[in-house]
Amino acid sequence: MVVDDEPAIAEGVADTLAALTGHIYHPYSNALQALAAFTVHPYSLVLTDVTMPGLNGFELLEKMKLVHPGTDFIVITAHKSKDVVYNSHLLGAANIFYKPLDIEELEMAIHDCHRKFLIWQGRFQEVSFIN
Repeated sequence: MVVDDEPAIAEGVADTLAALTGHIYHPYSNALQALAAFTVHPYSLVLTDVTMPGLNGFELLEKMKLVHPGTDFIVITAHKSKDVVYNSHLLGAANIFYKPLDIEELEMAIHDCHRKFLIWQGRFQEVSFIN
């Protein structure tokens, strides 16, 4: 899931990442609509902008973590500040990227999140045979 209040950015990032990683990324330009969709079908990875109307990226992250704590988040922002870095870390974001995005670095971060997801998925499968 990619959430950015600028539809062209959300769609562009989603399309680029899909082409690079082979995974499907659903773009949302409205944080409340993204939250509603996430509540019905949680994603393993969410990329979100920070500054958005309605819910900002940090509020969205908090609400999504309540629904599905295992989701990884990558924060995207145009504003470099201590508060953004601190809040991203405090809320458990896997990484933070500044606009304009370095797509190669973002792709590596996504692969790291996916690798972590697969490891945990394997651990759950191991214990399901025990219980």
